[in-house]
Order: sequence, then structure tokens, then C-alpha cells
Amino acid sequence: MGSVDGRQDFLGLMTAAMQNEADERAFGGRIRNGKIKSQLLEAHPPEGSTEGAAKLIKEKAERSGLTVKKVDEGLWALLGEDVFFVDALNPRFWLLHTTAPARALKTLVRTELVTDARLDSAWMPKDLLDQLEGVRHWMQSSFESDTLLPSDGPGQGTRRWRVQVEGDAPEELLALASQVPRYAAAASLSAVGSILREPGIGEARVVGDYKGAFIATGASFDLVAGVLWRTMDRYETYVKHLEALHQLRIGAVEEIGLELDGDVAVIDFPVEVDNLEYFVGALFNAKEPFRLWAVPRKVAEDEWEANAVDLHVGQTLRLEITPRWLRVLLDGRTCGNTLARLVTNLQHRFHAQTELQPATA
Repeated sequence: MGSVDGRQDFLGLMTAAMQNEADERAFGGRIRNGKIKSQLLEAHPPEGSTEGAAKLIKEKAERSGLTVKKVDEGLWALLGEDVFFVDALNPRFWLLHTTAPARALKTLVRTELVTDARLDSAWMPKDLLDQLEGVRHWMQSSFESDTLLPSDGPGQGTRRWRVQVEGDAPEELLALASQVPRYAAAASLSAVGSILREPGIGEARVVGDYKGAFIATGASFDLVAGVLWRTMDRYETYVKHLEALHQLRIGAVEEIGLELDGDVAVIDFPVEVDNLEYFVGALFNAKEPFRLWAVPRKVAEDEWEANAVDLHVGQTLRLEITPRWLRVLLDGRTCGNTLARLVTNLQHRFHAQTELQPATA
């Protein structure tokens, strides 16, 4: 397979690479045998269409020194030292795939893609990440609270940890740790691994993490692609559900005038924040991973408020913070990915059991 023409050829090439049988001529020798690395992204192209996605992809490729080649409708190859495939058939939610080393994909995403306000990683809270299909065989839990809690202040339990387990039902260990007060805060779900099997197709293994990164091995990329597409669909549903519930919308109503619609998102803290001023300052410093900028204002002894700007898409949101909860109201155009990023990173940097309160009817 010296050339790739169409999506089916692409799937075949990725399967051949996983089986260590890829044609060395494909894409000028840029295809490597071994693991397939993938990344789920959330995008806001200038137009909500495949044409709009194509414009954004070409713009980012040119700025990154990459050449763009169209493979199929909604599928492009970015050519440089390595080749990266962008599946943007869904204009807002993209999947990147490559046979390049994981660090090459991470560098592309971190330095060239998510630095653009129109692009962001997917941020999957534990309940969504745990829906990765297949038979679970691997689990990772990692936690670091130094971003939001001062290192010399009172602890919330274990401040840092990293646990990796492989075997039968590895999630049971995390469940046990979650029940122990000392480890409950740190028992976040960072990555999961599953075995995928389909009679007549083969077997594959896929690992996914809370930042939307995936690594796949095995005999069939068709199996992996199916799982990634369905994961993307679940993430799209989740993000759009957050927007439907929490974006502030103003509409005209006869005899009443204007009507406001949109519920406040409430994030409950499992434990009190000991140093609220430090916590608030760290939350709005415009840095990764929260990407929020604001000049927060103290309005009471134990309450702060902020009219913030999300550096993804550049839209606004209002936040109110106390030691026991955080309330968020999204602007009418603020991306649901903003709220997903906030909840997910609080689980990994403040307390693993932090949750978004279910909306009331």
C-alpha cells in the first residue's frame, strides 16, 4: 500500500501498522509500525461544517510547517517529519491519529493546537472515562494538589499519588481506596485500559486517559476506531448537555418581555477549602490546565466572585466560590468544554470525589 485513497484504505493502513506490516512507502516512509496514538479534540472552526474544519486544519498545518493532504471527506493527513491524520467528519469534535512517538503527538497538541483559542483537549470526568468499552484490564490513578492547595498548608489527605494496576477487575482497588479517608481525595481515575474482541475481526487493546489521549495495540484498528468514534459521540452528548443546561439564554416572551433561561452549575466540594484565597488565585491565573483569567473579588469573609474569560473560545462565565461549593453560569456562547475542564481538573487537583450537582427540574 504505497498510497492511501479513502477512509477504508486509511483504516487498513493503521491495522497493518498495528500488526507491524505497514508498507514502508506509505506517505513517503512516514508510517511506523507499532502502537497507534490518538487524541480527541474539541474545535470551533470559523464555520460549523467540514469546510470550516478544513480551513482551520489548513491554517494550523501551515503555522506548524506541515503539508495538508486530503485523504477522504472529513479526513486529512498532515505531513512533516511524521504523519498525523485528522478525522474531522464531525466539524466540532476531532480525532487525531498517528504512528509517530507519543511525545510527537503531545508536542503537536500542546504547542500548536490547544494554544489556539479555537481548539481544546477533551476533558473527561471519571464517570465518562469509565465508560470506555471493552473488558477492563488496566487502570491508573494519579493526583497532585499543589496547583490549588499551598504546599505548606493543612492537607486534604494524600497530596500526591500515582497508582497503576493491571489484571482482573483493577477498578476494585480504586473503589477500596476511595473508602479510606486518607486516600479518598487522591483516588481519581486518570486512565483505563480495555481489551476489545470481535469474532471474525480480531482483538485489540486501547488505553484512554482523562485528557482524551488514547494508545492502541493489537490486530485490528477497525475495532479501535469504532470505540473511539463512540467515545467521541458520548463526549459530544456530554458537552452539549452542559451547554443546554447552563448557558445563559435571553428570549422574548409575549406580555412578559425578556426571559432568562439557563441553570447555575453547582460543583460541591467533598471537603472544605482551607485557604480559599490561594485556591481562587490559582484558579484564575490563566495557566493550564484551567485556562481561566479573571480578577476575582472578595465579597464576604468566605466568598469570592469572578467574571472570568475562558481562554478557549474567549467567552465569559461567572463564578462564585466558597469553601464548600463553586457556582458557574456560562455566557450564551461559552463552550460546555469549559465546564467539563473545570470539573475534571478539580477531580485531579483538589478532590477526586468532586462532582457537578445534577440539575433540578
